[in-house]
Amino acid sequence: MPRIAMLLCLLLFAVPADADGIRERISAARERKDFVGAAAVTVLDEADVFVEASGLALTEARRVVLVLTPAGARAEAVQRLRFDPAANRAAFRAAIIHRKGGRTEEVLLDRAVAVPSPQDMLFWGGTTLSLPVPRLEPGDALEIRTSRIGYNLAYLSGEMLSGEGLTPPMEGHWFEVERFFAATPVLRKRYSVHIPVAMGLQYAVHGGSIGVSRRVKGDRESLTFEAEELPPLKREPAMVSPDDCAPKVVLATVADWPAKSRWFLEVNRGQFESDEATRAKVAELTADLPDDEAKVAALLHWVADNIRYCGTSRGPREGYTLHRGDETFRDRAGVCKDIAGMLITMLRAAGFPAWPALTMAGSRVEDVPADQFNHTVAALRLPDGSFRFLDPTWSPCSRELWSSREALQGVVPGTPEGEELMLSPHFPPRANRVRAHSEATLDENGRLAATVSMDFSGYPCTAFRRNVNRWPPAERADAIRAGLDFVPNSSFARLLHTDPFDYSRDSALEFDLTAEGFAAGGAVRVFRLPLLAHLLGRWTLSDLLDPPPAGDREYPLKLRATREIRYAGTVRLPPGWTVTDLPRPVKVEGRAASLAFSARTEGDRIEYTLEFEAHVQTVPAKDVANLREAVAALKGLSEAFAGVRAGEER
Repeated sequence: MPRIAMLLCLLLFAVPADADGIRERISAARERKDFVGAAAVTVLDEADVFVEASGLALTEARRVVLVLTPAGARAEAVQRLRFDPAANRAAFRAAIIHRKGGRTEEVLLDRAVAVPSPQDMLFWGGTTLSLPVPRLEPGDALEIRTSRIGYNLAYLSGEMLSGEGLTPPMEGHWFEVERFFAATPVLRKRYSVHIPVAMGLQYAVHGGSIGVSRRVKGDRESLTFEAEELPPLKREPAMVSPDDCAPKVVLATVADWPAKSRWFLEVNRGQFESDEATRAKVAELTADLPDDEAKVAALLHWVADNIRYCGTSRGPREGYTLHRGDETFRDRAGVCKDIAGMLITMLRAAGFPAWPALTMAGSRVEDVPADQFNHTVAALRLPDGSFRFLDPTWSPCSRELWSSREALQGVVPGTPEGEELMLSPHFPPRANRVRAHSEATLDENGRLAATVSMDFSGYPCTAFRRNVNRWPPAERADAIRAGLDFVPNSSFARLLHTDPFDYSRDSALEFDLTAEGFAAGGAVRVFRLPLLAHLLGRWTLSDLLDPPPAGDREYPLKLRATREIRYAGTVRLPPGWTVTDLPRPVKVEGRAASLAFSARTEGDRIEYTLEFEAHVQTVPAKDVANLREAVAALKGLSEAFAGVRAGEER
């Protein structure tokens, strides 16, 4: 029996018609009064996945959504199935409207239209199957049944029953991540996998309580995951990825990470051979460089700054194969996997042992060796056998070889021996530093003259470079002046900054400024201490200048990076002026963040220092209050005034 026909036979026995049960569920949902604020509620979300020994899978799914508001009706007006024809086939099997008055209405499936999916920078030929639905009203319910055959990868976004030309990426294996959360309430969700016992399916449940049952019949087993009364995903400011905190199931038949590692290398074997043009460029870039560190940096920066992000398809294995290095060198374009492949090709041409590596930018990789990746990087094997990770995709106009925003990500290098799941390095606060020093003078008219020097490392350095590089060279000084946002009536006599593409040093900035009427008032003048304005803060500290909202949090908070801020400034007063008030000392200590500020008088000068640290990038919910206190103090100091009594007026 052909394999698809066999799956359909299994389907007929596994998914019985349940129209009466659906109507009862819909009716019960209509009677409930506890969906306050929801535009719709998912009454039922269920799927049956039939997996072949080859790894190919047929998924039959049904979703029933009850519309509660006009906004909910608009959201369901067009049903969409997005798929990559090189990896999937998909189809609508049924669409039924259960009207509020009790009547049912079948939607004509021949109204579905297949159109190219919207594409931007990534042109892989994705398809969207769109089915318009007759007008829905609050109280109506929509039941949609769909079929899909093929495979899914985290980095991939018709009659579906042909199944021809679809080859699983790992022959004989299947893997998936099924999420048990949504933006709307879900009354019942079921996900069942029917698979040969011999494939050795393993799974793990994360983020919540999900019921699990197993049934074995002959040489096949069925694993069912169920949950009821799932609340809508609660969105919190700057929260971690939902995949790191909400319920999900991770499934895979792959035995372990070394097997995944070996597979990833094998499907990309031969992609890193260099041609004469590539080798010539490598020789040019590395000539006369003093050591291996300089050579690695030079190659990475060339790739980062010269291979633009733009994806074109090379065929059905596009999602998990890297383009050949000579092709990327010729095209000067590719997505992350191709950009990483270009760097690996050049590193190998220079004699370095480099390998491709899978990672997940933005969320955690769980222990089950399923496909949980959306990004590809390079892994440089060091003499002691460990790896150094390099990311040219995130490094344009950046001095970092591995972004400090990618701390503690799961990474699996592809090597002949096979590697375990690893973590990218942690970046302590000092790696992401903002330092500023100011020497300022007030004259008798309250005019400020100041010399300020600043330097940045890590994430702030990258942020500074990229903001500067947004502007043509002739306009960069004006852009920096606007970004400094010191006081409205300030003027700059001198402004020097590093070239954003000078990777030999961290970014630095020096300037002289004057500000008329900076110390305002009569006999008593008031002013803010200059550095506490957080100069260029919207470029380098934007995630730290607004405290998280007060109140309890359920989920961790994620900053762009750890951070260290060090300010040291002086303000010299005119003869005869005396200090009446200074901003009070502030001290905050905690696991997430700390802050220490002090100001004092020394002769005719005010001296002040501020030290702030964001100790961790991901802040546990229990420590967000500490972060809030430190950030509120950081922001509050920018509004703190010093007071001085002027000498006798002339």
